[in-house]
Amino acid sequence: MKRFLGIVMALAFSAHVGAGESLGVLTYNVAGLPDAFSSASPATNTVKISPLLNGYDIVLVQEDFSYHSDLVSQLNHSYQSPHSGDIAMGDGMNRFAFTGVTDFSRVQWDDCHGVFDAGTDCLTPKGYSFSRMTLNNGAVVDVYNLHADAAVDAQSNAARASNLMQLLSAIETVSAGHAVIVAGDTNSRYTRTPDKLHEFIDAGFTDVWVATARGGNYPVSGAPALTDCSNPNSGNCERVDKILFRSSPAVQLSLNQAEVPGEFVDENGEPLSDHDPVAAHFDVSFDNGLTLTQTVGGPHGHFFNDVGALDNSGYPSVQQVTVRAGSRVDQLAFGYGNGMTLSHGGSGGSAQTMTLSAGEYLTQVTACQAKRNGHTRVFYLSFSTNMGQSLAAGSYQGSCQTLTAPAGHGFVGAYGRSGDELDRVGFVSREQ
Repeated sequence: MKRFLGIVMALAFSAHVGAGESLGVLTYNVAGLPDAFSSASPATNTVKISPLLNGYDIVLVQEDFSYHSDLVSQLNHSYQSPHSGDIAMGDGMNRFAFTGVTDFSRVQWDDCHGVFDAGTDCLTPKGYSFSRMTLNNGAVVDVYNLHADAAVDAQSNAARASNLMQLLSAIETVSAGHAVIVAGDTNSRYTRTPDKLHEFIDAGFTDVWVATARGGNYPVSGAPALTDCSNPNSGNCERVDKILFRSSPAVQLSLNQAEVPGEFVDENGEPLSDHDPVAAHFDVSFDNGLTLTQTVGGPHGHFFNDVGALDNSGYPSVQQVTVRAGSRVDQLAFGYGNGMTLSHGGSGGSAQTMTLSAGEYLTQVTACQAKRNGHTRVFYLSFSTNMGQSLAAGSYQGSCQTLTAPAGHGFVGAYGRSGDELDRVGFVSREQ
């Protein structure tokens, strides 16, 4: 098979520095159980929902079981997650997006309660799903879709609390240093004492309903439930379908608007599902003089991101870059002026180190990806500085990209995935 080899010049990231991009997000429980068991009329209504979803950049749905083909029949989204199956087989969660999506995965809850009672949550492999989105301006946003345990008996309450804590723990590991959006059917209320929504707020998340309808005033746990939904956008109408978000040091999510959109009704003005949809509209831009490049490599290994450590240490200057490589790149490490080292990958290969002088910074990286044993990995890295120094390691083969920092910026760290080798890598730049 003929090997593809080429250099693809990356987009001019300097054109995007600080540039905002709008992002419309919708979460919707579409009540897609078989019609005889659904409290809505999905056999009739699901096909009506389909074209209405095209007004949003990313759509997260729950209970997409028996009428998935109707739901996607009029979609224009370039990305559509693979359907996991009908009830008892699939988790009912799917996502549709107009922007770049990678790393899609589904995770089942550790705990559930009820098979044929108490919400029948154990009848399907409910859980959460994840994907990483790269917007046109280069900003990276991690997006989670969830459907938590229902019912309010003691065992269901405990299972739901476990669900939310499982998700928050995963976010703090997988999405460290990244902007995050969490949306879906939480089956939770801030006022319900056993529920764990306040834990997300304590972890830095903002609820779009609370921000827009309640002026940032979160309902108190144990207070009376807020169920007056005569005005669906009222601060007294808390629904279990929620959108939460958190910015990162590199990517700022600015909430412009959040609402229950009014178009998801039939010709008689009746709702198309037994849940109302919830929408939020964001402006997404870079922050703190940082930008992110696209990534090179494959979907393997553990996620890493240097942004958090760099922000916590005040963005020290890069003094050394070390690459360990043989036929592939085994490890990438940055050494900083404050003595900190950030290293990703294993201990194989031989090390090559480049030491930077005062006022010297990294301006360009060329990275190549190819496959080994069916897994895409990083095979080659080369670095160049503003003073003409360079370092190269690995084998130059496969598909290669040259990533250039914006004018006046230098690469200060990386993000991606690694294990025993460097599986995927993108770079973080900062104004110098």
